[in-house]
Amino acid sequence: MTIWWGLSGAWAQPPLTLAEAQLLALRENPGLKAAGLALATAEAEVAKARARFLPQISFSEAYSFSDNPTQVFMNKLNQRRFTEQDFLLHHLNHPKPYGNWRAGLAISQPVFQAGEDFLGHQQARLKYRQAESFVLSRRQQVLHQVTQAYYGLQLARERLKVMQQARAIAQDHLKLAQARFAAGAVIQADVLSAEVNLAKITQEELTAQSQVAVAESALDTVVGQPGLGARPLSPAPLEPAPLPDNLDNLRQLAQDRRPDLKGLELAARVAQKEYAKARLNYLPRFTLTATYDVDQRRLFGSNDDSYTVMAVMHLNLFNGLADLARVRETKAQEAQAWELKKEVADRIRHQVTEAALTLKTAHERLKVAQTAVSQAAEGLRLIRLRYAEGLTLLVDLLTAENAKKEAELNKLSALFDTHIAHAGLELALGTLTGPVGSSQ
Repeated sequence: MTIWWGLSGAWAQPPLTLAEAQLLALRENPGLKAAGLALATAEAEVAKARARFLPQISFSEAYSFSDNPTQVFMNKLNQRRFTEQDFLLHHLNHPKPYGNWRAGLAISQPVFQAGEDFLGHQQARLKYRQAESFVLSRRQQVLHQVTQAYYGLQLARERLKVMQQARAIAQDHLKLAQARFAAGAVIQADVLSAEVNLAKITQEELTAQSQVAVAESALDTVVGQPGLGARPLSPAPLEPAPLPDNLDNLRQLAQDRRPDLKGLELAARVAQKEYAKARLNYLPRFTLTATYDVDQRRLFGSNDDSYTVMAVMHLNLFNGLADLARVRETKAQEAQAWELKKEVADRIRHQVTEAALTLKTAHERLKVAQTAVSQAAEGLRLIRLRYAEGLTLLVDLLTAENAKKEAELNKLSALFDTHIAHAGLELALGTLTGPVGSSQ
């Protein structure tokens, strides 16, 4: 009783549309959520790169207590407490333990980093755009998976309907064979053949029921919401998906729209910036630093302060030719990135070609299947009449019955293949955007 109420409650819900399933997937799919965190990571990288232009400010507080001659000498001098007695050799060589509290404020400002900080900031911004392309590509993949799962469930349920109709027809034929056997018009072999045929179709119906359950689970998984597949779906499509445009136009559109191809181009530009940074390692770096220190013997006692301002230049004269090796490495990485982009561009052209031809083939298959369904239905009707009049054998009737079932299944497969192939073409083109208002 509990199971019945659960099922009736599920089917009492409004029909699930493809647009609703896609919206739910964009909100609930865990893989897409994980991919979205790449944007937060890239944004943090941009902030880190921007921080290299700003000064670094630090504060320190330290206490030392020592009888080390050098340390005692320095502490007294910093506190401005040095006296003539401290110059005595005994006091210099064997000073008493002396304490010092030091509070320091340090500021460091990069002035010229050979353009490395500027290029690093550009790289971070390119990586952020690369993360956007990655998220968009992952989003389109999820939408395509939802489309496949949704149409897959619709197809599984429609196939189950065909099998249920086929079982009903097989039952009618069994009754017809039994009636003719009772009338002495046929032998018992006809009844047995009809019973075997009914058992075979019943097994196929059970398989179709199992396929519906699997398709429901697939939709639940890709959307990320258990139990969603149990809901009724919107009516299955009656018309095929539209035919593709000119193939050359589609290939060019894919080159312009595919987010993964844009991501590879951005990766190549990041490698290009890395090569530029490596070449700048031969230039000097300039930094300004300023420190302000307060020294006192006791924490709240009298104190004295001092400051230091420095301009520091660093120039690497020789590091074992590591800079030259770095230039060669980054140059090779840049060339590798551009070649990888070319490889993917060629692969995308193939994917578009394959998807467009698959869609066209599905249309042609549908035309043939529609004709076959009409012919099979008429053939079954005529042979049934002939069998009822004793003008043909039962095997002919069962053959016609099976032909009608297969023709209807082929028509369904071809019809749904047009819609699935159309979604695959949109994925290959990079134009699979999902329902209106679902952009992130």
